[in-house]
Amino acid sequence: MKNVLLPLLILTALACSDTEYELAHIQVHEWGVLTWSGGTAVLSSVPGTPAPESEIPGLPSNHGEMLLRAPVLYFHGPAFSGTVSVKTNNGSIFDIYPSVPDADRDHNHCTWRVDFSHSEIDEYRDFHGMAPGEWNYDLWRDVYALSISRADDWNDKFLYYETAPETTDFLPYRPGAESLRDEYTNVKALVIRRLSDGIYYSHCTLRDVVYGEDIEYLDMVPDDILGVLYSWSLDVINIDEVDALWNTWSAWVLRDHMNESAYSNGLVMYMIPAELTEKLSTISVVPNGPEYPVDISRYLIVATPL
Repeated sequence: MKNVLLPLLILTALACSDTEYELAHIQVHEWGVLTWSGGTAVLSSVPGTPAPESEIPGLPSNHGEMLLRAPVLYFHGPAFSGTVSVKTNNGSIFDIYPSVPDADRDHNHCTWRVDFSHSEIDEYRDFHGMAPGEWNYDLWRDVYALSISRADDWNDKFLYYETAPETTDFLPYRPGAESLRDEYTNVKALVIRRLSDGIYYSHCTLRDVVYGEDIEYLDMVPDDILGVLYSWSLDVINIDEVDALWNTWSAWVLRDHMNESAYSNGLVMYMIPAELTEKLSTISVVPNGPEYPVDISRYLIVATPL
């Protein structure tokens, strides 16, 4: 009997090991917002110039004091070492964090060579204002994700880059659009407008926006806007990652965009369909050790003038 049980136990252990390996996926979660400034589109976190203190109940007044463009990348899954690359064939990539040697970047590509672990980070490097967007880092670190490190003692919870596309004609809706492809008519949208008696919003579809359907506007409630962003994030990124986006973006979304001439008629927000995100940039992750599968989820929001 012992001679029979031992092979069975070995086969069972091997099967469990294979199953665990198959289930170990590297998950990359990205958030960013595409905005317009002076007619130019930029995939960013917070553009523009801060307005006076908010008078909207529940809106933090300290967000947006320093403003930066920055799609943020978080990583989940097993510990590993490898390379992460971002590339675009539509425009340029700039202001990356952390910086990399010149050999690992050019105007439309950058590569980080880093280690990922479940270790806690006790202390972050003080850049003394030398790193782009340093004022937002604490907002972006309050997320459950793998810790990232390099041989030069750099460590953090995220990577980021900025990109400015040459063309946005692939988007379902852009400023001045007069028609929509059928497959994008039901894309969920948010519209925010300042009317004569206050600030209002509507949760509708791109069909309503483009074809002049009756849009029901409601009194602006910051938690309602955040609730819509949560609903769009289901099965894409985690709630605490949406919170990082919101804590960076809330002042601009709810107030500051109104001070930019491009947004004088209002703001339309919607999530870029997954099949179109690579028109902005592509992300690749190559592990040095076990060839874990890599899943990439991208929560890229368009914030376009109405």
